[in-house]
Amino acid sequence: MDDLQPLLDGQLRYYRARAPEYDEVYAERSFRSLTGLVDDLPVGGDVLELACGTGQWTVRLARAGRSRSLTAVDGAPEMLGIARGRLEAEGLTATFEEADLFTWRPSRRYDTVFFAFWLSHVPPARFAAFWAMLADAVAGGGRVVFVDTDAGERASERAAPGGRDTVLRRLRDGSEHEVVKLFHDAAGLAAELAKLGWTAQVDPTGEGFIKGVATLTDRSARD
Repeated sequence: MDDLQPLLDGQLRYYRARAPEYDEVYAERSFRSLTGLVDDLPVGGDVLELACGTGQWTVRLARAGRSRSLTAVDGAPEMLGIARGRLEAEGLTATFEEADLFTWRPSRRYDTVFFAFWLSHVPPARFAAFWAMLADAVAGGGRVVFVDTDAGERASERAAPGGRDTVLRRLRDGSEHEVVKLFHDAAGLAAELAKLGWTAQVDPTGEGFIKGVATLTDRSARD
């Protein structure tokens, strides 16, 4: 077990416990219309969604014209249960898979890999490995599309004691949980991805968010 594993295990426990109250954040003004971004992003073909959570974005991805097929992966079974129910209520379908995203490996390639509010929970020590996994998941000509929190939102979180890249989150039951939370600057993130062999366009969007589209700079060098 590496030094990060206890933190990552705790992060997963937090999201499992948070599942029943997770959707409350989407009632907030800044989040309310955020999932509509999917309609303006280059998402299509065979789509893989990572960290699908309760399916707030999965519903948009599954709607007609957004994808040919949709696979949604998350580590929390409680989140997946809510997501399944959300899609069933709208008569939509997707393939759901429960897996630890830090160890999961794709068995095929996809035209689009999408994730919302997941990249900020990937610790710096796992960042390069995560994007190497994405390189194995993206088909030729495919792309990675993501939405996350802007660097300017750092002040809205309560930093964990002694943890530069972690914050404390409190649930309704009063319990506190330490989770990884990176606040990526749009330009800085694009530059970081360039070092890993990706060409990325990352832009601020909405109130405190960023959106990004990344493609492999040299697909042939990866295959």
